[in-house]
This record gives sequence, structure tokens and C-alpha cells, in this order.
Amino acid sequence: MSGANLALILEARAADRGRAAGLHAADGRSWTFDRIDLLAGGVARALAAEGIGPGDRVALCLANGPEIVFFLFGAWKLGAVPVTISSLYNAAELAESVAKTDPKLLLVDAGRTDVLAGLDTATPAVRSVGPAGEPGTPTSGVRPLEWGEEARVAAVEVEEDRESCILFTGGTTGRPKAVSVTHGGTFGSLRRLARVSTGAAEQGTAAADAVPNLIALPLFHSGGQHSLLFAYFVGRGAVVWERFGVDRLAGLMERFAFDNFFFLPTMVYDIVHSGRDLPFAGVKHVLVAGQAISWTLRRDFELRYGVPILVNYGSTESGHIAGWNGKDMKAGRWKPGSAGRVYPGVELEIRDDEGNALPAGAEGEIVVRSELTKGYVDDAEASAALVRDGWVHTGDVGHVDEDGVLWLSGRKRDMIKCGGFQVWPEEIEDALREHPLVRDVRVLGRPHDRLGEIPVALVVRDGGEEVPDGELADALVAFARERLAHFKAPRRVEFVPELERSATGKVSRASVPVPGKDPQA
Repeated sequence: MSGANLALILEARAADRGRAAGLHAADGRSWTFDRIDLLAGGVARALAAEGIGPGDRVALCLANGPEIVFFLFGAWKLGAVPVTISSLYNAAELAESVAKTDPKLLLVDAGRTDVLAGLDTATPAVRSVGPAGEPGTPTSGVRPLEWGEEARVAAVEVEEDRESCILFTGGTTGRPKAVSVTHGGTFGSLRRLARVSTGAAEQGTAAADAVPNLIALPLFHSGGQHSLLFAYFVGRGAVVWERFGVDRLAGLMERFAFDNFFFLPTMVYDIVHSGRDLPFAGVKHVLVAGQAISWTLRRDFELRYGVPILVNYGSTESGHIAGWNGKDMKAGRWKPGSAGRVYPGVELEIRDDEGNALPAGAEGEIVVRSELTKGYVDDAEASAALVRDGWVHTGDVGHVDEDGVLWLSGRKRDMIKCGGFQVWPEEIEDALREHPLVRDVRVLGRPHDRLGEIPVALVVRDGGEEVPDGELADALVAFARERLAHFKAPRRVEFVPELERSATGKVSRASVPVPGKDPQA
């Protein structure tokens, strides 16, 4: 096998441990690596029958579950590009995502064709996806994709800089953006993490009978997708579920006896505050990424379960940059509150506003040389700001100390990270401004023990004084939830007489007044 196609990872596992279980569903179903490869081949045949070939984009708006694994690898086998769209999106958000990425084919769950209502007549071909092997029935005029057959299809060769996937993430400014990642850049990120985690950058280093990894994050999320690829890269199976839940987690822990986890801080919060004790015996460590975890939450978890929490810093655009591993902990190198040691092989600079590299200890923007991303497919200006001469400008601010440890101090951008999801204030503001009783609004992030940050809306009322503040606040939250995915809606609304403006008429988020401490959302 040659080339950089991500489908080669699955094909390598089908070759060296084909009879081992490579995929498990929460409902008890499982598939060997060999059968996963055959089903992915069947998907490739089905997509090819729809006219999909190398470089064509295929949008997947599917509920999280094991079936997405077959569709990801099936598309990659053809050299096609999956566009993974959140199944939490409503019709308007799906339509916007399709408009940004221009896929040739859109796949939606057979039971959720209502989400297509926002698409205009110039949309791509649309097919519904039902259970494999069952006769498809047209739903709301949408023809089903017949995809359940098995076929041995070899991955086409692709160049390292070819687009492998489009994920929705935050850029440096504006609304959510569609980021293009590459096959070769993803392979490089996987090798880097494998070297740090296992000491070797080669594939298939895990024992054939190693316990599987739980893919705790959804597969439309960069964290979930990369977790799946990493498990297969090192040779482990994967357990995929619909969504996180403490009771669901407990059952899976008893069934599989996991030895490690990758969680968001929100998940750790729910585990710590659960009334039940989970079977963490045998778990070596928990890796946390996606947002900062508070020291008190980390302490409460480690004291309760005796399992160390390791952190990882990176992004969809830059890949894995820094973190701690078990060897660091044993060697006493860990520094509380830091983002971790910069990983070997990572070229990282701290730069000032003029683009000059700064010495150790100086604070500035974190900039990383990376071949992972081709930029944003929907915003040339933001892409030019993101990637300059091969360097990714993260928008995060921090410094590196004399020991090569990275410390974060803030973000240049206004993006809010709520429970690991990226939320843009402008998108919430646009929705709230449609309400007749909102004259002006500004959304900002506030610290929150469980979610990291929550979006809070400061609203200047426009009449309707007979409506009490509390009643209107509840109505505005409901109004936003009707128009946005639930994680984007403001968790709190506060009313102010006016918003402070600069001489040019702009409202600075940094100048917005900060009321008292938020209650738990």
C-alpha cells in the first residue's frame, strides 16, 4: 500500500488483525476489522453508483453511531471528501452548512428528512440513510441510498495534501467555518500522538486483544473523528454510542473494562457530580481536551477515583500541539495549570502582533507550523489569516516556559467554548435581534464550572414594558432555541439600559459590564 489515504488505516487493520473486533455499538452489535472494511467497500460502491469519485464532497448529516464509521471510510476509499455536519443542527443550520461546502451529495437519516426544509432548489442530490440491508422506502420524496452490501474495495491513492474531510469549527472571526483538513496532515498528527503515547509512530502497535477505546465525542466532531482514527492507527477497536450519559457510560465500562478515556471537561463534571460510583478500576488515565478543565474539578475527580487526568492542547486546524502523558507524571514533570509540554516534532512559536517570534516566557499568539489544514473552504479572507506561509495562527494567547511547557492565558477571538462546542456570539445575536422586543444585544462568554463557558446575552429592550424581565428572559432563551442548536442558545439573559460603544459606534465585548456570578446552568 502506498499513498496517504486515511482508508489505508482500516485496510491495514483488516490485514493484520481482521478477525479482531474493531467496532462496537452500545446496543450490543459488533463488527470485526475485516467486516468493517467490507461494509466500507459496500458504501464506496453505493456512493460510486451516485456518481461520487475522487475529490467529490459528500455531506453526512447522520445521528452519531457506528454507521458513520462505514460512511467515512467508504468515502475515503473513493478519494471522496466527507463533510461531517452535526446531527443536532436544525433545517436552517443544515442549509447554511450545505451552502458553505457545496457537496455533490447529501446523506440524511431516514427519520429526519424534515431537516431538509431549509434547502433551496439548487441543492445537491439528497439520499436518506436507513439500516443496512433493509429495503429502502422513499421518505418525503427522498430516495434511500442502498448501501448494506459488502465489497472488497481498495483505497485509491491520494496525495498527502489532498483534502480528506471538512469539519465545522471556529475560525479567528465571525460565524462557524468549514475547515478543510488533509490526508497527510492527519497522518502526521496521528504519528505524533502515537509517538508521545506509545513511544512508536508506527501503526498496529497495540496487542491484537487490547481492549477497545470509547469514542466519547460524536463523529461529526473533530475530537471524535480523530479519536476513532487514533484507535485504528494504533490497532485498537472502538466503541461508538449515540451520546454521553453517566448511566450509559457505567454500563459500557462494566462490559468492556476500558483502560483509558478521552473526555471533555463537561463529561468529567457529570461523572464527579453523579450519585453513583463508576468502575474506574484498571483505568490508567483520563485525557481531557476541547477546553480548559478547572483545578477543583480535576482534584475532585482524581481524589474520588484515583485516576490521573492528563491534558492535551490542539485544534482541528493545527492538530495535537502539547499535553502531558503518564511518563511525564511519573517523572515529576507535570506543572499544574499548564497546557502541557510541547510535543516532539511540533514547530511552535509565540509571536507578537507584528509577527515577530518571542523568547521563552514572553506572551503572544500561539503559531504552529502544520500541514493539517488547507484553510476554510467558505472564507478566503479568514483562511489567509489562519494559514500564512505554512504556519497556523491559532488565535490563542500564551507563553512557553524554559522547560518547553505551554501556558494559555486567553484567546484573541471572541468564540465561546460551551461544553466543548464552539459557539459564536454573532450567530446568537443575529437570532435574538429577530425578536420584536430586542433593540440591541451583545453576547459574551462567562466562566462556568461545568461547561467551561456559557453564552450570556445582554439585551437592550425595545418596548413591551408590561412584560416582566424574568418572563421576557425566558421567552428570549426559548426564541433562540427554536432557531439554533440547543448548545448555542444563551443560558442566561440580562437586561441593560444600553451597550457601551466606541467612538466608531462598535461595541467592544471587552468593555461589556460583567454582573455577578452566574448560577449553574
